[in-house]
Amino acid sequence: MEDEKIQELMMKVVDGVASPEEEAALADAIKGSERYEGELRAFKKIREVTANMQFKELPDSYWTGYWRDVYRRTERAIAWIALSIGLMVVLGFMAYTGLSRFYSDPNVSMVLKIGVSAAVLGAVIMIGSITRERLFARKHERYEKEVER
Repeated sequence: MEDEKIQELMMKVVDGVASPEEEAALADAIKGSERYEGELRAFKKIREVTANMQFKELPDSYWTGYWRDVYRRTERAIAWIALSIGLMVVLGFMAYTGLSRFYSDPNVSMVLKIGVSAAVLGAVIMIGSITRERLFARKHERYEKEVER
């Protein structure tokens, strides 16, 4: 069996996705080869070690200090603003392109055009209203003294 095929079978066995036939084929191919048997043991050991790895949890005191830094708060705010503006531009362009074709089509009845206009206007007003309400509620949170941000 060629080297690439043996390596592929080893990875399948180590990952636990090899069929019994593939496991048997690998066992036959590497039988007596100290190099391949050593590699397989090393791969299994690496898999075992990496499967048990976890990220170390940072203490809450770290995160409290992290968000007090003006740079980090400003960075996050600028990123959200840039993302929002970009999405508004893209979605606005898509809406303009789609609606301009829709409104310029003579086969579409005037009643349907008025209905779509009312639905789009209602959606825009609703999104603005919900956004304004959430911003107001965020400034006047009910339990703001008990909740630490």
